[in-house]
Amino acid sequence: MFETFHSRLIIRGNLIALTALRIGTGRSTKPSGSDLPVLRDAMDRPYIPGSSFKGVLRSHIERLVRAVIPDITKGACFPTGDDRDRCLPANDVKKNGQVIREGTNTLKERARKERWPDARLAKEIWERSCLVCRTFGSPWLASHVQVKDLPVDPAVWFGQYQIRHGVAIDRDTETAAEGLLYDYEVVPADTPFQVEILVENAEPWQLGMVLLGLKAFEREEIAIGGFKSRGLGKVRLEINWDRSSYFEMKPGDAQALVDFLTKGEEVGQDPKELEAEWIEAFREKLARRAKGKE
Repeated sequence: MFETFHSRLIIRGNLIALTALRIGTGRSTKPSGSDLPVLRDAMDRPYIPGSSFKGVLRSHIERLVRAVIPDITKGACFPTGDDRDRCLPANDVKKNGQVIREGTNTLKERARKERWPDARLAKEIWERSCLVCRTFGSPWLASHVQVKDLPVDPAVWFGQYQIRHGVAIDRDTETAAEGLLYDYEVVPADTPFQVEILVENAEPWQLGMVLLGLKAFEREEIAIGGFKSRGLGKVRLEINWDRSSYFEMKPGDAQALVDFLTKGEEVGQDPKELEAEWIEAFREKLARRAKGKE
C-alpha cells in the first residue's frame, strides 16, 4: 500500500469546544492544584491527542458501517475485542471443532511452507480485512489515516483553565458521600484546537469514508474527552478548505510528482470539489459489499 507514493489528502481546520472540554491525565500527585488536571504540552497549554480524535472518528464510522453491513468480516469488526470479534483474528476461529475463519498465524505458516511471495500474503490479509481496518489500520495493516495532535490555537489561549467540583453520591441516602468531594479541571467553551488530518494512498471510497465521518463533527453530533455524560466535550469541526489540499499522481506522470515535491500543495486539487464524488464512491462500495458482490 505504501511502497509507492500515489496520493495525499490533507484536511486542515479548527475543532471548536462548544462546551467545556476535558482530556485528562489521571489523578494528580502534586500537593496543590486540581485533583484531575487536563492534559498539557511542554508549554503548559492543553491539547487533544491525535489518537483521541482518530479513535472517536473511527468508532463513529464503525457504527455507521455496521448499520449497513452487520457482518463484521466485511464491514466493520470490533478491533479491541477477542479473535471472534475481529475481521482477521490472530488465531483460527472454530465452531463445533471446525475452522470457520483462518487466523494470521495460520496464514503466515502457510506462506512459510508454500513459500508465498510477500505480495500474496499481503493480498490475503487485505482481502480478509473489513472496510474500516483497510482504512484505519489493524495489527496487520498500516493505517491510511494520520491525525496530528490538536494543539490549542496559541493566538487565543491565555491559560484560562477552569476548575469544577464533583462529589460522589451515596446511593442509600441519596446525599453527598462523606469524604468524596473532588475537583477537576476543564478547558472552557469556545476554545479552538487546530486540526490536521493526512490521508495517504487511499482509494476514492476510503476518502469518502473519512470525509463522511468528519461530517458528524461538522454537524456537532460528536463529543470528545471525558465526562461527556455531564455535558462536557461537545465540539464542532470547521474545515478550512482553502488550507486543505489533494494531490494524486497519475501513472507515469513523473513531472507532476516533481512539481508536488518542489512546489508543495499549490499544485494540488481542491478537495472540496471532489468531496461529493468520494462520498458517492463510499456509498457504492457499501452497497456492493452489502449485496455480496465483492
